[in-house]
Amino acid sequence: MKNLTTNRYFKGTQMKKLILFSILLIVPISLFAQPPGSQFDRMRKPPRRQQIEMLRIWKMTEELDLTEQQAEKFFPKLRNEDKKIEELEQQRQKIFRNLHEDVKKGEIDAKELDKTINDLTEIQTDIIQKHARFIRDMDGILSTDQQARLIIFRHRFRERMVDMMRDVQRNRMNKGKMRRR
Repeated sequence: MKNLTTNRYFKGTQMKKLILFSILLIVPISLFAQPPGSQFDRMRKPPRRQQIEMLRIWKMTEELDLTEQQAEKFFPKLRNEDKKIEELEQQRQKIFRNLHEDVKKGEIDAKELDKTINDLTEIQTDIIQKHARFIRDMDGILSTDQQARLIIFRHRFRERMVDMMRDVQRNRMNKGKMRRR
């Protein structure tokens, strides 16, 4: 009986290592497997962003305790969803840039502002709906417990990243103040 439990643990640890190794292997390969245009887009991404993405995948694999079969189905769907969300985020950033430019030029009127608010609201609603649909679509891949843990993980991971960015910004500001003295 004791040997069986040890064997399961060993297999579980091996499985996690195999999944992490696969992820670390797939990311560099996928960079070169892309069409030439998107290869350059990936290279423009700061290395830290790629590191954060790898950390997110690693922690997600660990937190959800994914089996190899689950990981094979889950991560391609996650990448697809991430791509859709990224496109929406880019649209939102473009709207903010345009709004900022219009405000700087003093060329904003009530109609434009109302349209901008509606566009931003529509994008935010679309993002929320895509997240919800993604979780629901995981029904055949993840258990109910894993789906709940995924929701919690996403929320906590986002909070941690925001906190880390604030800390980095505070440290930069503090270093700037010290240099001025």
